[in-house]
Amino acid sequence: METPTALWAIGAWYTDFTQNTDEQVVELLRRTAPPAADGAATGKGHVAKSDPLEPADEVTVDAGPVRLPGQLVIPEAAGVVVFVHGSGSSRHSPRNRYVASLLNRAGLGTLLCDLLTVEEEYDRGKVFDIELLAGRLAQVTNWLIDQPQVAGLPVGYFGASTGAAAALSAAAEPGSRVAAVVSRGGRGRLG
Repeated sequence: METPTALWAIGAWYTDFTQNTDEQVVELLRRTAPPAADGAATGKGHVAKSDPLEPADEVTVDAGPVRLPGQLVIPEAAGVVVFVHGSGSSRHSPRNRYVASLLNRAGLGTLLCDLLTVEEEYDRGKVFDIELLAGRLAQVTNWLIDQPQVAGLPVGYFGASTGAAAALSAAAEPGSRVAAVVSRGGRGRLG
């Protein structure tokens, strides 16, 4: 990461704020997907399926004093992406589920997990508590890495909004085994 000496509003760094269409996003994901989208072998010897995906496994992750619900899909995966959504979203978000299904078809496993309990979602202090969210994300990641079907696979984060800040924070911790972070509309923090 790089911190510019003068960082103002994020808008100062962009000249085009045009919203991308879903079709544009799908096309960009398609272009970056390995050739396995049609059933060809991936670079790691795995084969991505082009047929309908298996339903997600409902999982529960112990994260300190709370149990967090999630949905885990591990096709013959080359890696696993943990979705870290922001305030107002959940593992049931149609957008997150859609993106997860595209990643699954491209040969990546996915974990959509809520970092707050249903009761905590109503506490605005917890919704924006980056340290709490990052700590929970680290616990979720440790749980994920311990799952037999994930052993040895690289793990990445896909963070949106407040979840992007939590993803960046958790990935920056010493000893983190996170291989990549994608931030979509994130609330990154400095310091």
